[in-house]
Amino acid sequence: MFVDDASIDNSTNIIKYLMKYDNRIVYLKNDINKRAFYSRYKGVKSARGEYILVIDPDDLLLNNILIKSYTTAKKYDLDVVQFYAMIGYYFKPRLWGELKYSSGILKGNSEIRKIYYYGITRNLWDKLIRRETYIKAINFMKKEYYDADYHINDDDTAFFGIIHVANSYGFLEQIGYFYILRNPTIANEKKFLSGINSLFQSMCNNFKYFYYQSDNNTLEKNNIAYKYFEKSNKNFGPKIPYITEGFDNIINTMNIYLNSSYFNDFQKINFRDFQNKIIERKNQVKGKV
Repeated sequence: MFVDDASIDNSTNIIKYLMKYDNRIVYLKNDINKRAFYSRYKGVKSARGEYILVIDPDDLLLNNILIKSYTTAKKYDLDVVQFYAMIGYYFKPRLWGELKYSSGILKGNSEIRKIYYYGITRNLWDKLIRRETYIKAINFMKKEYYDADYHINDDDTAFFGIIHVANSYGFLEQIGYFYILRNPTIANEKKFLSGINSLFQSMCNNFKYFYYQSDNNTLEKNNIAYKYFEKSNKNFGPKIPYITEGFDNIINTMNIYLNSSYFNDFQKINFRDFQNKIIERKNQVKGKV
């Protein structure tokens, strides 16, 4: 069990109390806050169980999903079992992405990668993952990437590694997770903006990783990179006016894709538009110095 610094005071006593009654609980604490990406990696390496389920501390598991997904994984010898997730406020939840999964079993890494690029959700918390598979994913990815002091867009990156090493993938048609949205507050917005520079550099790390660590299948690279860009641009594009540093890294990262041969003109136009906004913001900041 890992607890981030923000909730340490409220949770330490609870964890220590539970440890008295269950010796399977292990408490890990970082000296500094390295965010979820590194902490999950640390937790997976320290875990002793056969399967891993990532859970955010403010969400809920539903319908005995641990037992159901584990039973399914063991029955079909699966590396990954994916189930339905809900998202929303307590009073108005909805199905995450309105996705309808096949009840079939995917066998073979190429089959898994194909469906991932075209539609599987990239969250970690709606999937039970074989720990051995998660470790292979860590080894697949560069070690220094996991050791980075910051990383915000962690689900995309971690699952990118997982689908490149998994060989069996199943779908459980059960709702098992409730991702609870929080009402936005001024305090939350200030906290978000305080990490805006790290967020954009983290986004660049993902773009570079998707490009260099993937194989030479240009269709795969095209799909994962552009879908990630669309999501990032939707979520973080409006925050460009708040960036204060790291502009050259963002600009050069976009050039990797703008200079590639497999992106079509429509995609390059959107990449270029994003890059131009970064350049404009860089000039604004430079003009204030």
